[in-house]
Amino acid sequence: MQSLSAIQKNTIITMLDSGHSGHSIATSTGFHTSTISRLCVKECSELQKSTGGCPSKLSPANVHSTINVVQALAPAPISRL
Repeated sequence: MQSLSAIQKNTIITMLDSGHSGHSIATSTGFHTSTISRLCVKECSELQKSTGGCPSKLSPANVHSTINVVQALAPAPISRL
């Protein structure tokens, strides 16, 4: 396995800083995505990670309404004597 030169590392870090994904960097540079990921962990710890996941299907108003309904249907707490 051949190590990355300083120029290659700087190119990858610049692309990461500008918001390119690891996959797009791997495609354009020819390095494996795991190589990009390892370099990112070592050199770019301050970069914000992608939140990923799916967008919420409920609006904030619907979430609030649902919480109120569930709380209204919940049994009253039993007080201790």
